Amino acid sequence: MPRPRQRQSANARKEEKRLKREQQEKEEQAKLEWERRQRERKTRMEWDQLPKQQRLDGAAAPPIDPNALPEPDPDTKAYFKRVSEQIDEMTAQGHGKTATQLVVDDNGDEIEEQIEDERPLLLRSALESLSGHEVELAGDGETSVVLEQLLYAMDDFAKRVLLDRFVGQFERLVKHRSASHVLQTLFELAGETVDRETRGNIAAGPSTAGDTQTLPTMTELIVSTVTELVPTLPSLIYDPFASHCVRILLLVLSGVPASSADPKARGERSKKSAQFRKGQGATFGRNWLADDAAFAKQQDVNGKGKGKANADRFAIPADFGKVLVEVRASLNALDTTAVDFATGNAVPTAGPVAGEGVRRAAMHEVAGPVMRILIELEALDGWRAGGWADRILCGLVTQVEAGESSSVGSDLREEYLAGLLRHPASSPTFEMLLRLAPKPVFDGLWDDFFVGKLHRLAANAVANFVVAVGVSRIDEVQMQRLVQELKAVATERRGEWIDNFRTGVLRALMESATRLSACEAEVSEILLDTFGLQSDEERKLVVPCVLTLNRLVYWKKLAAGATPEPSTQGSVLLQTWLRLHAPHNQVVLDSIAALPFDSLLALSRSATSSRILDVLLTSPTVPPRGLRTFIMSLLGHYATLADDRIGSRVAERCFASADVYLKDKIAQSLFDQQNDLQRSAYAHFFARKLELPLWGRKREDWKAKMARITNEEKARLKAENDSAEAQAQAAAAPGPSTAVAGVTAGAGAGEANESKRSKKKRERKADEVDEIFAAAGAGPAQAPSTADAERPAKKKSKKDKVKPAEPGMEDVFAAIKASV
Repeated sequence: MPRPRQRQSANARKEEKRLKREQQEKEEQAKLEWERRQRERKTRMEWDQLPKQQRLDGAAAPPIDPNALPEPDPDTKAYFKRVSEQIDEMTAQGHGKTATQLVVDDNGDEIEEQIEDERPLLLRSALESLSGHEVELAGDGETSVVLEQLLYAMDDFAKRVLLDRFVGQFERLVKHRSASHVLQTLFELAGETVDRETRGNIAAGPSTAGDTQTLPTMTELIVSTVTELVPTLPSLIYDPFASHCVRILLLVLSGVPASSADPKARGERSKKSAQFRKGQGATFGRNWLADDAAFAKQQDVNGKGKGKANADRFAIPADFGKVLVEVRASLNALDTTAVDFATGNAVPTAGPVAGEGVRRAAMHEVAGPVMRILIELEALDGWRAGGWADRILCGLVTQVEAGESSSVGSDLREEYLAGLLRHPASSPTFEMLLRLAPKPVFDGLWDDFFVGKLHRLAANAVANFVVAVGVSRIDEVQMQRLVQELKAVATERRGEWIDNFRTGVLRALMESATRLSACEAEVSEILLDTFGLQSDEERKLVVPCVLTLNRLVYWKKLAAGATPEPSTQGSVLLQTWLRLHAPHNQVVLDSIAALPFDSLLALSRSATSSRILDVLLTSPTVPPRGLRTFIMSLLGHYATLADDRIGSRVAERCFASADVYLKDKIAQSLFDQQNDLQRSAYAHFFARKLELPLWGRKREDWKAKMARITNEEKARLKAENDSAEAQAQAAAAPGPSTAVAGVTAGAGAGEANESKRSKKKRERKADEVDEIFAAAGAGPAQAPSTADAERPAKKKSKKDKVKPAEPGMEDVFAAIKASV
């Protein structure tokens, strides 16, 4: 009889499963190792020895791209990816800041020791590993991002070394998807280096570097780079990757800072590239060796902080002017050549019309931004006959200089500019032409292409943006004619602009009316008529109708209880409407006052619609009575208003805009609710500004403190409004660029304010001291300013040294001694 089979124990079964699992893991590990060896073997092979790919249909495979860049070594690639992770880790841990840690010395006592910053060592190690692998790392999609990150922390010498390693390969690199971004960043940072070198500050390398004496300067390297690219510039501006590098180089050669912080300014970087850089973290796009305070200070010194972008032009050497002449000569070949988009090469054309190639490039999606930069740089010295702008405008600048009418010989111009106006890729070029054109040229364009055609252009999906730019530059006479033309447009046709969210023309119309202080009543009536708000009862719906971009006929059709979402265009329209001078903005104030508190609360808790209340509380054109009425209407509701992330900001703005009497009323209404305010996640910030405990203990001291704060807030708001008006005037006036014009206007406004302040200073009557100084020939003594009189005296320190008397002051001292 056969022996029965014995059952395995539980431990035996577990052991068997464990051995089977280990065997599977070993097999998977061996497979992964084999695949890794195959990849390494492929990357180590020469490019001309790669196996030829066979197509499925049996035909010969396409040849390997000769401009392709070699791939980096896997170990080097992994190292640089680890470097990027270490940068983020060290920045998150606070390296580089003044940080200390407690350590125990030999005697057993605890002492504070400063934590050593390891980031410079990491940068040095990365640069040593970078040597010899620059091209490979720049051409890889992952390591090129790390290389860009290292660029912001490199000193001038390291940047020169890196750019020198790329010499001779720029044509391949600028056309590469990844390497072109590295060169964009390098060229952008090279502008500051050239500026320092031009001023005589040439960076010296380490003493151990063997090529310190032979390494070219950044100026020489930029000249060499442009010289290498000049022969192929007509085709490079059409390349989707090389075009961005050409744009940056044009700005660097002209001394105009090219900032990645504002990619929309001149279109240096594509939208996709700018979005990618945004997602790389806080350390990307900045010097990660510097802490936040040092970085902000450096940005402010360079004139690239908030409100100071592109404030100054860089100093450039004389060699750049010669190179720019070569660049212009190379790009002039656009009129004698055409670009084959299949191959990217330039081919000769037979008998083109003068400027045909430039006009073709201006309408191209990739080459258009290059032409816009050329127009902007040309405006720095003034448009001239035969220049870039003149060729795009089909000779209009030449006709204006010759005193001819703009309508002479305008067949080609009308056909070309009509297409330029309506094409999505080229309409920004027309906007720049309108913004920078001298007044006679602008008048010719306005009369030929906009007068009598606004009813069609304002409804166009593309042209309405160009019309808005033109409306922002019109004068008072053109404003009156424009208002009459818009009044003649049928109400239903204007209403279609609102239905299709094309509000740019109406917004620009209100901005020009405010700027010129003309036709404000007519413009307000046009807006009311467009939305169908005629009677006084209907005009109370201005805010809900305009905010949601619903005409009255559609607003009445909404279902009961429906709450349409506020639109950004409607919010901007109401903000612009509130900036009209009184009483033309009263209809918006009355509509806000007619809103129930629940609707007003919803208005204050939306990120889009709360901006309307910000303008109401800060605009100088809002009458004080309307401001006071709005703040008083919220008494008893400030606790509810402040208990929200966005509503708390509105409540703080109301308190800041109120006078001392209203501040006291707000504090009185909230004194019994201060415990509830402190418990709120958002309202406790508002309660901190109110200082309710001080109000309860010493009400008069609280009023005095609030009066001082109110005066400081009024001065700050006045300065902001003056700056905004100066920028608006600079944007309306023709200039070399929006940034440069804004800075110039800001400087002019500052000088004007300074002269006004100096005129307001009263000369005090002469006294005995004045007579003593006058007798000594020193002239009348100047009274100290109020700020100097109120400033506390500075305590002397050991560092303060006694300065010797200036030459010519002996008589003054003698006169003082004689009077004692």
